[in-house]
Amino acid sequence: MADLTSIVSVAASLACLAWSGPSVISTDDQDSATGAWLVASPADSWPGCPAPPLYRNDPRGYTVGLSIDIGATSQTSGVPDPFISAGGSITIEAATVDTSTVSDLRGLESSVRLNGIPQVDPPRIEGDPLSGSQRIRLDIPPGALQTISARATWPAIAFSIGVDEPMAAKITWPREWTAEVAKFLTPSQSIESDHEVFKAFVAKTTEGRLRRTPIYLAAKDLVRRTIVEFQNIDSQTLAREGQGTIRGFRLQGALSSTSALSVTPGDMVCTCVAVLRAAGIPARPVIGIYSGSGNNPDTKLPKDRTTLCVWAEFNLPGAGWVPFDPYEMRGRGLPQANVNQPWKWFGTIKQMNRRVVLAYDFAPFNHGVIQNWPAGWAWTVSGRTTAPFRIVDATAPLMVSRGQIRP
Repeated sequence: MADLTSIVSVAASLACLAWSGPSVISTDDQDSATGAWLVASPADSWPGCPAPPLYRNDPRGYTVGLSIDIGATSQTSGVPDPFISAGGSITIEAATVDTSTVSDLRGLESSVRLNGIPQVDPPRIEGDPLSGSQRIRLDIPPGALQTISARATWPAIAFSIGVDEPMAAKITWPREWTAEVAKFLTPSQSIESDHEVFKAFVAKTTEGRLRRTPIYLAAKDLVRRTIVEFQNIDSQTLAREGQGTIRGFRLQGALSSTSALSVTPGDMVCTCVAVLRAAGIPARPVIGIYSGSGNNPDTKLPKDRTTLCVWAEFNLPGAGWVPFDPYEMRGRGLPQANVNQPWKWFGTIKQMNRRVVLAYDFAPFNHGVIQNWPAGWAWTVSGRTTAPFRIVDATAPLMVSRGQIRP
């Protein structure tokens, strides 16, 4: 089983470009309501560590991953034929460097079974680990297939996140965004940020003061206004069937959600990200795994099981990615909340060390087939599926806690 040895070694070998200071954070410097760090706290030595006013603390180690099963149900009588005759691949995204997560795919363990028979082909890992995410590609060779089972796990570390709010409120807009960040300004599947409805919403909300408002406060208010717009929320963000089998996220997308009678937490994330992008603030959805453990009565997620979850991030120039969870923020007095004060589940989130980031897109890398509901992976088929069968897939999040760790 993969352990944390490789990720600890990479932490020691990769340079952290953030400011470094004392190694102890005093709880006296934290807001009692939100846990916000109100004075400068030390940066850490892990890869991808943020710069002030963002800080990480309380790292916890995990072994995480996905188990994916693909099959077919016959829509006619008789013996089912194989549903695929040519090869393809299953691609899983794994976030490697994030404000709240560090993963190391050198500890990857994977397996593929076709018609129940184990395959010997090793996985392919694509992409630069320091770019923020990598791709795990599990090849499916040509053949007559009726079932595909794939599994991948790797070591990861999750952190609690804190924001020095007064410092964050002083950061101004950049003249331009770096290429790595600017790509999260453009529209993507389910996030149609270039549509006029989002541009009009930003113009109405900011009343021409957008660029005169510090970017952190502008993002905060835009997220608040977007959440308040939704009246009916369906908390069941995951599509399930059978004995609780996860099919993926129930998702209408940002544009459809603006006129829908009811939306899911995933829809709220898509809409908040679309609004921020329309305002010129790089933002992205985050698909992750929640451990379902820990003393955390404040969350709306289930406390008794590991599950998939979704939240969002926006970029604070010169510092890093700021997490926020629109569904968790809902119902906490947002209409009257002071934008200059810390808000629960925006920026400072103690419970982020119970979540591990998987993907930054509901359709990873804009390729492949998503069967019915997205779940952080894509299926690329070289050939064709055989009608008249209905392809059925199930995704199981995998997460084993390794407890608190130190560099």
